[in-house]
Amino acid sequence: MNLLKKTFYAFVHLIMKTTGFSERFVLFLFMGGINTLFYYALYSILIYTGFHYAAAVGIATVCGVLFNFQTFGRVVFKDFHLALLWRFVCVYVVVYIVNVVGLKLLELVGLTDKYIAGGVLVLPMALLGYFLNKTFVFNRSKSRRENPLEHKTSRGS
Repeated sequence: MNLLKKTFYAFVHLIMKTTGFSERFVLFLFMGGINTLFYYALYSILIYTGFHYAAAVGIATVCGVLFNFQTFGRVVFKDFHLALLWRFVCVYVVVYIVNVVGLKLLELVGLTDKYIAGGVLVLPMALLGYFLNKTFVFNRSKSRRENPLEHKTSRGS
């Protein structure tokens, strides 16, 4: 393990001790922060260049999903199998729909600045993505790893 990785995980464990959060959730916060910066930068560039907010969210979401699948699968959930990609994509279709609806609702209540509205929705969308990924994407693989005999038995039957 190189020095940067050791330092990173030491910091993760320090946060775990001080907050009581699980390693998975702390890693999610870090990777989510990186993913959010990637997504929001792309979203902002698209809004700035004149894209409609629904198109900007869509394009940023598609690019973000591919980036997020790598970081969440490998680092947060430690389960990177391409077979999970379709469920991961389905989660982000839901997140996309909720995000666009949220932007429209914020517009209807008077928050018309799409940069600020997008920023307001970053945390709720991140938490929704974490919950949906933990529940519907990466949970099955985790149970296979924890009980490999059950997986072998069901496959061998």
